[in-house]
Amino acid sequence: MSNGPRKVMVLGAGDIGRRVFHELAQSAAPRHVRLAGRDEEAVLRAANLARFCALQRGFAPAADHAVTDVTDTARTAETIAAFDPDVLFLAVSYQSWWVISTLPDENFRRLYAANYGPWLPMHLAPVMKAMEAVRLSGTRAVVANAAYPDAVHPALSAVGLSPDIGIGNVANNVPGIQAATADRLGCGPEEVEVRLVAHHYVSHRLSRAGDSGPAEMGLAVLRDGRDVTAELDVPGLLRRLPVDYRRTGGLGGHAMTAASALSVLEPLVDGRDALVHAPGPDGLTGGYPVALEAGAIRLRLPGGMTPQEAHAVNVSGQEADGIAEIRPDGTTVFGDAAMKILTEELGYACAELPLHEAEDRAREIAGRFAAYRDRTAR
Repeated sequence: MSNGPRKVMVLGAGDIGRRVFHELAQSAAPRHVRLAGRDEEAVLRAANLARFCALQRGFAPAADHAVTDVTDTARTAETIAAFDPDVLFLAVSYQSWWVISTLPDENFRRLYAANYGPWLPMHLAPVMKAMEAVRLSGTRAVVANAAYPDAVHPALSAVGLSPDIGIGNVANNVPGIQAATADRLGCGPEEVEVRLVAHHYVSHRLSRAGDSGPAEMGLAVLRDGRDVTAELDVPGLLRRLPVDYRRTGGLGGHAMTAASALSVLEPLVDGRDALVHAPGPDGLTGGYPVALEAGAIRLRLPGGMTPQEAHAVNVSGQEADGIAEIRPDGTTVFGDAAMKILTEELGYACAELPLHEAEDRAREIAGRFAAYRDRTAR
């Protein structure tokens, strides 16, 4: 760990990685931020952009770049070890969730119905590679991950490769619920605290449908520390999310995911305590309210909810997302209905995914999807 300015590395220079890196540099706090990616020209330009924008605003961060490909485990390990970060943010994925939205509408809707679970290899494989590099590097950094932590983390936990915490997903709906509650109660949003337990499936659905669908969720709302959940029409409040509180989605909506990432990363980087929402803390399934306290990550569940009940809530979301089970050895079993859609559309079939097959399966999905996109574009 560094003795001078706190150091944070962003590994992955896609849209989320660049957004988060840019914001981390816009601070008066003593930080050294480094963006690592495989395209030297792209990461150089992104690092300089972040640095120059910070200087324009009166900040003078140490912001620079490094070049590595996450598939090159040894080089990535050397890159991490050379920087010796306090916090490492993984923004690595072989295919972002929004890519299917670029298909013709009819094809997009058919694939969208499979939900997120069957696409797991596209996120599991690169995160597993990154975590192998983390272990090889010897770093003691806190590791946060952006790529489908709800399922990636419990799968990798089986072999001791889970990142410490995830970002996004469950967190993305909390501000909307907070704002809607404050408006309903006629108070400021700073008086309202939300504690939400929800899997990716639920967090994705809430802002679009205003309910949790076939999955369960856990929610408590506090005002000035007092639980007022029973005094609210919670279903009615949630139904307003896609109406009065609708927001930009798609690629533009990554601003919300980046903000959720920063809500976790900045307390970790700056060494301060915070109550946040995060998926996959300590390898758990789904999303939770968590306290970051003196470097530790602790659950802060809604009042009266046990960890076992929270797990059951998240498993219901996992099943709705197209994953029937994640076994103790890390093997993922996919739901028949969800996988049937990918089989019919892409010609891809995978009933079970052992960890050692993740890379090959990711390559297969990528190839089949590319061919599918070419066919539908004609």
